[in-house]
Amino acid sequence: MLKFFDSSYSCKVLIELPITNDDYIMLKSLFSKNYISWSLEFGRVYSVDSNILNLLYDEIYGNNKNISIITHKNKLNRYFHKMGFKTTFKSLIKDDVLDIEKIEIVLVGGSADSSPKIIDIIKSIEFKNISLVIVQHIQIGKDYIFNDVLKEYTNNKIFYCYDGMKIEKGYIYLAPSNKHLKVVDGFFYLSDENSYNGAKPSISISYESFSNYYKNRLLVIQECGYANDGVDKLKLLKENDSKLIIQTEKECSAKSMVTKASVIKIHDYILSIKDIIIYITILNKNLTKDGWIEYLLNMVYKRYDYNFKLYYNDMLRRRIDIFMTKYNISSVKNMVAIVLFNRSVFKGFFLEISINVTELFREPATFKNFIKIIEKNYKNRHNIKIWSAGCSSGEETYSIAIILDKLGLLEKSIVYATDFNCVIVEEAKNGIYANKSFLIAQDNLDTIGFEIKLDNYFRKNSCFIEINEKIKEKTMFFQHNLIEDSSFNEFDIIICKNVIIYFERELQERVFQLFYDSLKFGGYLIIGEKETLLESFSENFLQSEYNSNIFKKVS
Repeated sequence: MLKFFDSSYSCKVLIELPITNDDYIMLKSLFSKNYISWSLEFGRVYSVDSNILNLLYDEIYGNNKNISIITHKNKLNRYFHKMGFKTTFKSLIKDDVLDIEKIEIVLVGGSADSSPKIIDIIKSIEFKNISLVIVQHIQIGKDYIFNDVLKEYTNNKIFYCYDGMKIEKGYIYLAPSNKHLKVVDGFFYLSDENSYNGAKPSISISYESFSNYYKNRLLVIQECGYANDGVDKLKLLKENDSKLIIQTEKECSAKSMVTKASVIKIHDYILSIKDIIIYITILNKNLTKDGWIEYLLNMVYKRYDYNFKLYYNDMLRRRIDIFMTKYNISSVKNMVAIVLFNRSVFKGFFLEISINVTELFREPATFKNFIKIIEKNYKNRHNIKIWSAGCSSGEETYSIAIILDKLGLLEKSIVYATDFNCVIVEEAKNGIYANKSFLIAQDNLDTIGFEIKLDNYFRKNSCFIEINEKIKEKTMFFQHNLIEDSSFNEFDIIICKNVIIYFERELQERVFQLFYDSLKFGGYLIIGEKETLLESFSENFLQSEYNSNIFKKVS
C-alpha cells in the first residue's frame, strides 16, 4: 500500500503492507518526475521484493537520484544495509511502553459490569510486589459488602480505605462510597468534595491524584461501565507517563467507559480480561533472568504457537541479549511484557531467535560428496526431488540448483526449500545477496574442485548479485515448521545443515522422524558437518561411504 505527499521540489512516499505490483508501478512513476529529492519510508515492512530493490538501485546509483530511505523494522534495515543501501532506522516502539519495572500500584476504575472482571483478577493473582486499588461507582449503603465477596477468592488482605491509611505492597484496597479517594505522600486521603461527573467516589479524581503522585509507577486499568467518569483524565495519565490498559469492549455489556477511553488513543494496550491478568502477573513476578526466559518461552508457545522451549539455552540467551540491545530494552521483565503484548515486537523477537546462518556452497566437502551422490545414483532418473530444509535466505538451495544445472539435471529436478521464518523465506525468493557472497561462492567452488562459471548464474551490479530466473524457476520456497508441521512429500535427498545442532534431544527426535517419513527408501539425508545422527535412528539410516554426515535410508 503506497501513499505519497509531494510539493514542487520533493516527494514523500509511505509504504505499508501489502505491497502490490500497482504500488511498484506508482513508485517507478514517482521516480520519473522532476523532484529534487524523494523520501521513502517503509512502515511495518520486514522485506521487499527484488523489483523494488532493483528499482532503488537503478534510481540511486544509476540515475543519481537523491532518495532517502527510512525503515521502522530492524530486519528490513539490516537487509538494505547488506545490499549496499544507506538507510535511517526509526523504531515504532514507544519508550514509555518499554519500562514497566517501576510500576508498584495498579488502579482499577469501573462502574456497572466491572465487578466480575475484578473478581477474575483477584482470584487469579496473589499480590506480592504491587498493590491493587479498586475505585468503583458504589451506591450509598451498598459499600462494605464487596470486600466480603472478594475475600472468598483470595488470601490477600482486603481493606476499605480510610483517611491516613498507608498504602502497602501486597494489599488490595477498595474505595468507600460517598468519598473521593486520593493519595498524599503514600497515604490514602478521603475527600468530601461534591460529586464529580455525577459520581462519588469519582474515578476521574482518583486517576488525577494517583497519577500526579505515582507518575510512571502507576498502571491504570480502565474497566467496563456507563457514563464517562475517568475518561476526562486519561490525557493526564499520558503526560505523567502512567500506563493505561483498557478492557476490550467486546467483553463489556456496559461499554460507554471503555469505548470513550479507546477513542482518545493514548492507551498502551486494549486487552481481554485474560490478558490483563497475564500483564498484571508479569508486574507482580520477581524472577531471575533464566526464570524470565523460561516463562517467556512457555507463554510464547501458548500465545503464538511457536516452540522455542527445547532450543539450546546458551544460544537462546545470546540471541535474546542481541534482541534486547537492538530494541533498547533495559530488562528481561520489560522484554517479556512487550514481546507478549505487541505482535510487531514479537515478530522482531521471532526473527532474532530464528537461525539464519548460511552462504553459497557452504561446507564445500559436503557439496563435493553431494555431487558424487548425484552422479552415481541419480543421473538416469526421470525426476529428482530434493528438500532443502531450514533453508534460511536460500544460498545453499540455489547452490544445489546450480550444481544440478551444471550436471545437466536441473530440467528434471525440483528443489523444495523451507524455513519456519516467513520473512527469511521472502528474502530467499528474491535471490539477492551482497557482492561479497560472489567471492565466497568462488572460493568454496575452488575448494570443491568443481568448475562453474558463476557469471552465467548471477546478474551483478556494484552493490549486490541476483540469481538468474532459470535457477529461481526450479526452486520452490515456502514456510514450513520442522518441529510442528508434518511431511509434505517424498524426496530423493533431504539436506538440512546446521539446524539440528541448536535443538535439544527431544526436538532432534521429532525432526529426524520427520526426515525419515519424508525420504524415499534408499534416499540420502545430509546434515551439517558438526551434526550427528541420533542413535535411536541407527537402524533406519546407514552412514554412507561419502562422509560421516551423510546417511542412506535403509529401512
